[in-house]
Amino acid sequence: MALPCLSCGKDIGLDLTFIIKNPISKCPFCDIILNFTVDKDIRNKFSKALSDIEDIKKKYEKTTNFK
Repeated sequence: MALPCLSCGKDIGLDLTFIIKNPISKCPFCDIILNFTVDKDIRNKFSKALSDIEDIKKKYEKTTNFK
């Protein structure tokens, strides 16, 4: 689920994957700097969770449709 800019409210496509990969971003509409810097341990746990989800999808791709 994408989130809007926290300042101007316009849709800029913020989601957890984007935020983890780009913790400091600038809104193209209002030019506010968004700083979502998190601890390295949290980034590692998030990456591991995404990897686990992809592994599950691959395991069941022939029997289940994932959105």
